[in-house]
Amino acid sequence: MDRRLLGNILLILLLILIGSGMLMYLMPFDKRVASIHTFFAMLFILAMVFHIVNNKKPLKNYIVGKRLSKLNKLQFPLFSMIAFLLTLGLYFNISVLNDVYAFGNEMRNSRLGKIEKSFDFQIITLDNTVGDRNIGIELQKGDAFKYPLFAVWIENIEGEYIQTLYISRVISSSTFDYGNKVNGKWEPALIRRPESLPYWSHKRGIQAADGLYIPMGNSEDIDAYSGATPTGSFIINSRGNFSLRNYRIMLEVNQSYDWNEYYTKDKFPNDKIYSGSGQVGQPSLIYAAEVIASDFESTKYYVMDLIGHGHHSGANGTLYKDLSHITTAKQIAERIIISVD
Repeated sequence: MDRRLLGNILLILLLILIGSGMLMYLMPFDKRVASIHTFFAMLFILAMVFHIVNNKKPLKNYIVGKRLSKLNKLQFPLFSMIAFLLTLGLYFNISVLNDVYAFGNEMRNSRLGKIEKSFDFQIITLDNTVGDRNIGIELQKGDAFKYPLFAVWIENIEGEYIQTLYISRVISSSTFDYGNKVNGKWEPALIRRPESLPYWSHKRGIQAADGLYIPMGNSEDIDAYSGATPTGSFIINSRGNFSLRNYRIMLEVNQSYDWNEYYTKDKFPNDKIYSGSGQVGQPSLIYAAEVIASDFESTKYYVMDLIGHGHHSGANGTLYKDLSHITTAKQIAERIIISVD
């Protein structure tokens, strides 16, 4: 084929591929654009085959020509190795390399009004727990997730507390890493937060020395079940004891500073806990899933349902089923799945 003709064909095909490629990179998917890009990519490949056949001798000289210096002879293997390493990096999702793709993906999603969610999960394994069943708690964070506190426990169908499966470490000890600011630096300090997880703490039913049901450390029944507070989507691996009866697995979650139009900072001015701390916000939410003992022959999965909320300042262990004043707190968790093995 005439080299000039082939060169013009390759140039035109390249311009079409660049244009359609940029549209696919920055704009939401359009079948027409994808079809144009695919069709002309196939033509470009075919034209490149003719180009290689027409220019095999010059191309060979570019790679291993006798007149090339040693440095020039290293160009082809060097750039081949770089291309190979970049391909591996992109394939294995190295973040720096995938920033280019992420930028385009963000642009496309923004035009569609979508927000891409991350499905990376933090794994928290409680190694010292005991029981005859492995229990997994998987939570996919929602749009309102901002370092909430959690408790997970087992109770029977009648609502009687049996055992804790997981409790945020700061609540199990009442010691917060950022508890007290000294000389401009945060230090751990004992802080009592009865409003944080009131439904769980009253179900557990053990009063600390100050009369509150929130534990104050050195609690043998929950020490093995306390763990780091998750910073994103998580899977907690715990263990629990089940007999041949049916049970409920419960989860309580609470997030500070999430006020809304109803639960404002000064909503309860005479409540020393709610208005005194200035950090309460919407009350804790309670989720539940019923575990069927007859399912225990194999691993079973249960989706937890939102059933109510706790007291806004932890004054009691009542389950409040009216959720009409709860807003963004419902988006702390997008989904919660329990597995029992």
